[in-house]
Amino acid sequence: MGKEKTLSRREFLGKTSAGLAVAGAAPRSFAVSAGPKGLALHGGTPVRSTPFPVWPQTTEVEEQNILKSLRNHRWCTSDAEFIPMFEKQWAGKVGSGGCVMTPCGTHALQIALELLGVGPGDEVITSPYTYIATIDAIMMGYSLPVFADVDLKTFQIDADDIEHRITEHTRAIMPVHIYGAPADLDKVLAIGGKHNIPVIEDACQAHHAEWNGKKVGTFGTVGCFSFQESKVLPGGEAGALVSDDEELISRAYNFRNFGLDPKTHRYEMRGFKYRISDFAAAVLVGELERYEELCAKREAHAAYLQAEMKAIPGFVTQENYPQSTRQNHYCFGVRFDPEHFENVPREKVVAALKAEGIMAEAGYNPHNKEPHLERSLNSRGFQLAFSSERLENYRRKNQLPRNDQLCATAFLLEQNMLIGERSDVDDVLEAFHKVQSNASALA
Repeated sequence: MGKEKTLSRREFLGKTSAGLAVAGAAPRSFAVSAGPKGLALHGGTPVRSTPFPVWPQTTEVEEQNILKSLRNHRWCTSDAEFIPMFEKQWAGKVGSGGCVMTPCGTHALQIALELLGVGPGDEVITSPYTYIATIDAIMMGYSLPVFADVDLKTFQIDADDIEHRITEHTRAIMPVHIYGAPADLDKVLAIGGKHNIPVIEDACQAHHAEWNGKKVGTFGTVGCFSFQESKVLPGGEAGALVSDDEELISRAYNFRNFGLDPKTHRYEMRGFKYRISDFAAAVLVGELERYEELCAKREAHAAYLQAEMKAIPGFVTQENYPQSTRQNHYCFGVRFDPEHFENVPREKVVAALKAEGIMAEAGYNPHNKEPHLERSLNSRGFQLAFSSERLENYRRKNQLPRNDQLCATAFLLEQNMLIGERSDVDDVLEAFHKVQSNASALA
């Protein structure tokens, strides 16, 4: 009898994945790495030594657009070529009545708060599990970010924890569509409508995510997006707000340009310089040409990864609500169960995955406990805007046990691993299996 052929790891993965016609097929088992089984963190052979695809990606289209903008000498917001072009395209893509570009997503959030009259002494209910920009946009106007706790399964704001936090000072509700998946918009919008409180959607991570087939960012009074270079639609540093309210869009244009009304040529409102360079818009117009193609690849690979992760004990992927009909997977959220890992901290699990060549990063820290919050509350501005009784009551109620748990156990995978080939995702899965099978070695 001839010698039996030994399959390589790549051949093994290819054969075992044959016949899976859709990403939602039943999970399967994986073999541990064919190399030394010890963790790379402790000197073993890493699962992957080659880099994942780079992000952002560009083509000649973006280069040509930038050169065109450069050579026509129309670089500023007032007479730019690509800024109004992108604003029209993005409004059409998401299905909104109007779009106003800003220097970044944080500025879009700030403008939205300003135009809705949120200011010193007011309160905005939002999620504690988010990027710091959400909180900063609120606090820069000397308003309080009132945190509702989170839903552990979805990483989103727990809509059932919002209503009891509403006070006479609540001026807006700001759900965050975290990691490219929608928050529970049905419940959030119902609460806002019941109390006549506007909803500002922080969709900075959620380009083209959908709730019941409709794009997020278009449900609330205002939706805000970021096009920072890490996002699924990158433009370097750029942002935008969208709305169906024509008057609000008009005022946003004016606010962006120091409050100048182009019709009267007078400063009709308080504003600021939130104008944007045409170069970022030139890049974004180019990026839109293959945007859907990249989104489809990312979403298909994420669905495959979600299905296969079910077979790996100790890890749980971010879930989505039934009405969440599309997620862009800007980041791929994962939680680990400390009991499966000798109760080691999150950082050790992340370090083990990174050592295997996987682009893993720790999730967010509890923003309700960050040093800047207390320092802000003790600042002269907040002391003038809020009574000592209100600030003390805020501190007392600022307890979020589920967010504490989420922050201690959640981490993310960067989108670079989802925009290449299926074999890239297989490497991710093998690394998770390897780390899980060596869990005791992390202690």
